[in-house]
Amino acid sequence: MGGIGHLTADILAEARKEAKAITDAAEAEKKSFLKEEQKRVSETLSSSEKEADAFVAAQQRERIAWAKLEAKKISGEARESIIKDAMDSVYGKLSNFRKEKEYPKFLNERVKSGLQELAVQKPVVHVCKGDKKLLKGVSAVVSEGLPGMGGAIVESQDGSVRVDCTLETLFEEKKELLRKTLYAKLFR
Repeated sequence: MGGIGHLTADILAEARKEAKAITDAAEAEKKSFLKEEQKRVSETLSSSEKEADAFVAAQQRERIAWAKLEAKKISGEARESIIKDAMDSVYGKLSNFRKEKEYPKFLNERVKSGLQELAVQKPVVHVCKGDKKLLKGVSAVVSEGLPGMGGAIVESQDGSVRVDCTLETLFEEKKELLRKTLYAKLFR
């Protein structure tokens, strides 16, 4: 049995040697697989971090742009409010213009201008109550029933042609120019 024992020992040694080789190869494959997986996980993590950074940067840009738009809107609303207040102030002062010493000259100039523009016989001039006495050298029928802040309406006797020189109308005609002027002076 010495030959069989030796043969068995050789087969057993050879089997152990093959088992070790298979185990070593499996360990090497396992290490290689783990190394590849760690590399893949690291690349995925790096890619995810880059995507997250890009997303955060995009969100920041979007929020900054939105904040700038909102700031412009608020600034525009504030400017519009200031212009509106200034226009209201001018309109308020205009309502007291009849009490100013410049008003009689203004009224006479507007009525004469209206009469020249109308150029009809027997014109009618409508003024506010108390303004008739301020008119000088007007050859027209003067009526004191005009409502409003002041000025005059000059019209033909039948009322078919009319020139409106009231303070309200003059304000409306100059409103946009006044807004632009106020805007330029207030917000250079």
